[in-house]
Amino acid sequence: MTDQTIAASQKPEVTIQQLNLGYNVQQDRLLLRVGLSDDTELVLWITNRIARQLWQLLNGETYLPTADSIQSEASPANAVAQFEQEAQAVENLKKMDFATKYQPRKDMLNDGALLATQLKLSGDSIKHLDVICLEGVTVGMNLPQPLILALCNMLQLSVRESGWNIGAKVMPQPQINTEESADSTTEKNKVLH
Repeated sequence: MTDQTIAASQKPEVTIQQLNLGYNVQQDRLLLRVGLSDDTELVLWITNRIARQLWQLLNGETYLPTADSIQSEASPANAVAQFEQEAQAVENLKKMDFATKYQPRKDMLNDGALLATQLKLSGDSIKHLDVICLEGVTVGMNLPQPLILALCNMLQLSVRESGWNIGAKVMPQPQINTEESADSTTEKNKVLH
């Protein structure tokens, strides 16, 4: 099969408008839906291994607080700086819209959900994530800082529901901006926007 590339936000006229990440109990996977400005969407299955890899690649860019983010051996100055970064990340999350329900697009860029098998992150100020899928398709996404923060927040909440360990102990917190939904494939699925 020849390699195909699907650019989620490479062209200036096509941008990411919405993300939706939820845990599917029957598949024991996360389902990532990416709604694009050209009224299309990408649908990607994310396994436990890929979720861990995604967290490791992106979490360093967000400063989201976790139960073990400030180490006891950290100097007071480093602990204060870390706390300030985490407080800023939480403030930035509060400014984001997680309440608007995900709007499915009329067309999918792929013929069905793709299974992510590998991730590659590049770029400096705006990160570029390549998601290599089982079907020989590479999905490319430009991820500015607010999108990385939103994705990591959704990843934390989805992983908490799944019970997976992605390498960080998530701080207990009320689940903000979640909405319960049921469909034919899941008994009770929390959908995160």
